[in-house]
Parts: sequence; C-alpha cells; structure tokens
Amino acid sequence: MNSRTWMVVSLLITCLVAGFALAEVFAMTKPKIEQQKIDATNSALGQVLATAQSFKEITKDSLWYGLNQSGAKTGIVIRSARRGYGGPVPVLVGLDLAGRIVGLKVASPAEGLKETPGLGLKATEDWFARQFVGLDSAIALKQEGGTIDAISGATITSRAVARGVAQAISKYSEHLKP
Repeated sequence: MNSRTWMVVSLLITCLVAGFALAEVFAMTKPKIEQQKIDATNSALGQVLATAQSFKEITKDSLWYGLNQSGAKTGIVIRSARRGYGGPVPVLVGLDLAGRIVGLKVASPAEGLKETPGLGLKATEDWFARQFVGLDSAIALKQEGGTIDAISGATITSRAVARGVAQAISKYSEHLKP
C-alpha cells in the first residue's frame, strides 16, 4: 500500500472510531440531560406558582395547570417569549384563579437568555420580577402608561418581558376558570 492510500485509510478509521465514540457518549448522556431539563422546569414551575403541589402540562412547553393535593386547579403557569435586544426573552408567569400574577421568572443565560451582561441580564433579578406580582392587567412599562419600572440601559429587554407577560395572559386567560 502506498503512503497516500494508507493516509486515507487511517483517516477513515479514525473518523469511524471517533463517530462511534461520540454516538455512544450521546446515547449515555441523553437520558440524564432530559431528566435535568424536566427537573429544572418543575423547579421553575414551583417558583412561580408556590400554591401548587403538582403540575399538569396542557400545552407542550407553554401551559401548565397547578394542582393542589386533591387535584383541584390552583392556578396556571404560562411560558412566553418576546424579542429582546439579544434574542427571545423567555418568561414563566404564574397566575392564580383570579388572574393575578403570583410569580414571574425570567430565564437565565443557561436557559437561553442572550441579553447583554450587566444590563439586560438584570431582568433575571428578583426586584424586577416583584414589580409584576399582584398585577392582572395593564402590564406595560411606565413610559408606555403602565406601572413597571424599566431597567436602566435595558429598555428593550424590559419591554420584551412586559409584553411577553401581557401576551401570555391574554392568550391563556380562558384557562383560569376552575
């Protein structure tokens, strides 16, 4: 075998071994990764609707009913995302049966938030989310006639969160009926 043929054969063997090893690692880690995603979602659902003991998914990755121990609905959790400065700004909104916001969680960078560090990422801080708690309508920034203080230097991100919450409530409000 000449050197050129041997080079091609050895490269082919190396690629096949590497591809097989990568496929095996993927197959071994996929169930753990999926379970971690489920656990993270359940934890976030519990943060925004603390009155619920369990959750029933109604619309895949968008709407969950919060249930108490007897299985009665205590509220709903909605996932929404509007375009911010760096991309979509995913939010989870917990609503009680009266339609009031009882919890809000903006996704972290690990969960897909791509906003500017030091500015847009301030949307993940508790002080920002607490502004939404207790509201049921007219969710907008102060400069747009609402009650939400925008994050200084991150108005686009703040607007995306407010509009995402308002959109989620208007889209899924019919699910609040017991």
